Amino acid sequence: MKNEQGNKALAPALMALADKTRLKILLMLESKPRTVGEIVDFFDLSQPTITRHLQHLLKAGLVIRQKQAQKVFYRLNADKIKNFCVELVGCFPCCCTTVSITKKAASKHSDRSRTPKIVVVRKKKKPMDYEGEKK
Repeated sequence: MKNEQGNKALAPALMALADKTRLKILLMLESKPRTVGEIVDFFDLSQPTITRHLQHLLKAGLVIRQKQAQKVFYRLNADKIKNFCVELVGCFPCCCTTVSITKKAASKHSDRSRTPKIVVVRKKKKPMDYEGEKK
């Protein structure tokens, strides 16, 4: 793996992503920022439970909280998610060589309202003989 510092930086995001509800919340926020009430309406969970899930995502830096007048909106932290993906792929050089943001996606998402598309290029595996040694 890369270095211990990089691995420690990934841990909070990985722990936040380890819950199905939090993953669904992130997918909801991909389309647009939402209030807690909008998120609660989608799930069969109480408002305090959704707030707790949002706190995990905030602590990991995956979402940003924005107050507008009397409402509080939650949106994806596109920069943090992009950096997380790059760091995660960097931990597995045996499988992936590069990570890039496509130019089209970068220009499309320049307003940072959505997460840019990340492209992972995988290395071709070398053939192995029956004993597991590379030829």
